Amino acid sequence: METLDYRNMLLISLWQYNHHEREGLTPQLFRETFGEIGGNHYYDKWIHYFNHNLWDMIAYLGNETENGQKFCDMLVRQVRLYRQNRKPYGIQ
Repeated sequence: METLDYRNMLLISLWQYNHHEREGLTPQLFRETFGEIGGNHYYDKWIHYFNHNLWDMIAYLGNETENGQKFCDMLVRQVRLYRQNRKPYGIQ
């Protein structure tokens, strides 16, 4: 296993705890990432089944490496937006 970077994990945790709606994982973002059918499916799981829980969603994606990476890339995109919007408040 590679090492985990605490600062990145903290930033993801802060995002999950305190992001604005526009910084979240939206239905549109899921559709852009996974296509119409896949996006709707994964968004439904994200919202209704896993209740925005990152660990559960990642476990659900399991061995679907390509879709798992797409989910992580989508997450990083929104965490970057969160970070950019919080720079004036000292979140780096």
